[in-house]
Amino acid sequence: MKGAVFTHFQEMIEDQFGMECWETLLEKCDLPSGGIYTSANNYDDQEILSLVVALSEYSSVPVPDLVEAFGRYLYKGLAHSLPPVMMNFPDLWSLLGAVDSVIHVEVHKLYPDALTPKILVTEKHENGVTLYYQSPRKMCLLAIGLVHQAAESFGTPVIIKHTCCMNEGADHCSLLVERI
Repeated sequence: MKGAVFTHFQEMIEDQFGMECWETLLEKCDLPSGGIYTSANNYDDQEILSLVVALSEYSSVPVPDLVEAFGRYLYKGLAHSLPPVMMNFPDLWSLLGAVDSVIHVEVHKLYPDALTPKILVTEKHENGVTLYYQSPRKMCLLAIGLVHQAAESFGTPVIIKHTCCMNEGADHCSLLVERI
């Protein structure tokens, strides 16, 4: 996983739980990286999973809630770090339709070794879309948090129904994103 994800996770923890929490998590997790991350480097996915579990124990917030909350936080960081042309979409639906065909293409130009999830709009509905999510990381809750924050940034309140999930044995996740 790209270091940018880890640096944003560290920022979220420090912002919401304090520097002492971050230091406690580092001591508890005994990470191969030592918890020192740079944006362009790759780190073992297991490190972020260990940190999330440790944060859940520290905060008593369930792991799924933390992962989704991190998705929301990550959206803000990623939106500010990408070139403006990559985030110049007129609405949420255009952004969602461009994740794989525009945003992830540009990410791969910057970081050829990045392992991005496959996120596609498979159906358009009168009041929303169905998203296809597939990744060996199975972090669909992170994607849900990203979509919720994107929707908020466009002033488009949505509800997301997780109709099929990789974490329950499916080969992909289906996310029904509907305007409310």
